[in-house]
Amino acid sequence: MKAIVVTDQAAGTAGMKLAERPQPEPAGNDVLVEVHASGFTPGELSWPSSWTDRLDRDRTPSIPGHELAGVVSALGYGTAGLSVGQRVFGLTDWTRDGTLAEYAAV
Repeated sequence: MKAIVVTDQAAGTAGMKLAERPQPEPAGNDVLVEVHASGFTPGELSWPSSWTDRLDRDRTPSIPGHELAGVVSALGYGTAGLSVGQRVFGLTDWTRDGTLAEYAAV
């Protein structure tokens, strides 16, 4: 899938580039969303969670953006209350890849 990725914190938005990335797999209680609209604020690139996960491990290249609207395309194991084809909007976890991509796991 195509996604906008960042690899260099010092470069700011100038370091953002379009790249091919693997499509995410929905984990337990996740949904995979085909992203139709995404939000991004340049300030995200200064947040530690844009660059490291909860265990402080480097997670570059990362996909910024955390707001999304789209359609559920797959369900993770145990996901309840949503269905494939359902229109959704929401926020992603700050320490996971974001929504400036064709698909996002939420």
